[in-house]
Amino acid sequence: MLNWLTRRPDHNRTAANIYGSIVASARQKTFYDPWGVPDTREGRFEMLALHVALVMRRLERSGPEGIELSRSVAETFMTDMDDNMREIGIGDLAVPRKVKRAAAALYDRHRDYGAALGAGDSAALATAIGTAVSGGDPLAGLDHAALARYTERMAGALAVLSDEECLAGTWPPLLWQAT
Repeated sequence: MLNWLTRRPDHNRTAANIYGSIVASARQKTFYDPWGVPDTREGRFEMLALHVALVMRRLERSGPEGIELSRSVAETFMTDMDDNMREIGIGDLAVPRKVKRAAAALYDRHRDYGAALGAGDSAALATAIGTAVSGGDPLAGLDHAALARYTERMAGALAVLSDEECLAGTWPPLLWQAT
């Protein structure tokens, strides 16, 4: 029991560090300008969800400790969503319902992107990303093929990291570069 209590703050700190790198990565101009992700709350949410889903997928392959850290990263994401919704003025009664929807969307992306990546199906990945990011609007101007290639490249880069690197939250400096 004491071991669990002492490890939990370390997981929270590591999850916060990982999430910080995810947020920085999701803000890259390449996603929004040349690749056509809408520079809106929804578009930024989708880029966060994509990166969180990739990290969760990799962490879950690192055994029980990775699964626990994956949950901590997801909890950090949910806390950030809660904080941001309150900051933009969404009423206290509506925030839990909207955070629940954000959590469901994250786990949907985790499932859909993970299934396509696991099957090595680039077309399915591009379709899943295109549907999520553009809301299924084919006229949105989204370069979903570029996003799918980026996602495959990042999943490959995460896959070659050691479990120790992943569990410590130490990512190579250029891991997340979109260009």
